Amino acid sequence: MAYDPIEQILVVKAEWANQFCPEGFSTNIPSDFLAGLPIQSFFMPRPEAEKDPNFRQIIPYVLVHYGNKYLAVTRHQTQGEVRLHGKMSIGIGGHINPVDGKPENILDAGLRRELSEELATDNPPGLANLKLIGLICDDTDEVSRVHLGVVLRWDVDKPVAIRETDKMAGEYMTLDEISAHKDYLENWSRIIHDSLVVPVGERSN
Repeated sequence: MAYDPIEQILVVKAEWANQFCPEGFSTNIPSDFLAGLPIQSFFMPRPEAEKDPNFRQIIPYVLVHYGNKYLAVTRHQTQGEVRLHGKMSIGIGGHINPVDGKPENILDAGLRRELSEELATDNPPGLANLKLIGLICDDTDEVSRVHLGVVLRWDVDKPVAIRETDKMAGEYMTLDEISAHKDYLENWSRIIHDSLVVPVGERSN
């Protein structure tokens, strides 16, 4: 797949990132991860980052949680990332670019921008209003091994609608309902789904 050669995206060295999530998905996040991110991260051209597993692209990945349900999003073929067409996701997120601002605030600004682009909200929450629930450093496919997912949960008191209805469809679903569509979940959403159904610390393997 071809990428814009001038697009700059935020990355960290994989060696640094992997120490925080050695099991693929980690819910035990040391406090020095967020403190170190502005220092350890930098921008590089996306075409290079997509091919080099020595770096991980930072992706804020927000679960929208309403009551006992999560927002499940299905990507249409009009959406830009071909690898996600027809896939269901329970996370809203995307790359962080230089437009998102200063290093010390860039994760906060990046996730606010992504939420405002994809969801019908004029006041997207920042890090202070989200619950950090885990990190994903998964190496089971070529896409995941060059990304780092910062997984957060946004607890809403009323459903938030999809803004880009031409690119995706959204529905609030219980975990049981999501489980029934597990074969359609994209990789990260499948990992998170499994952790919600069976917490990481309670697994037998």
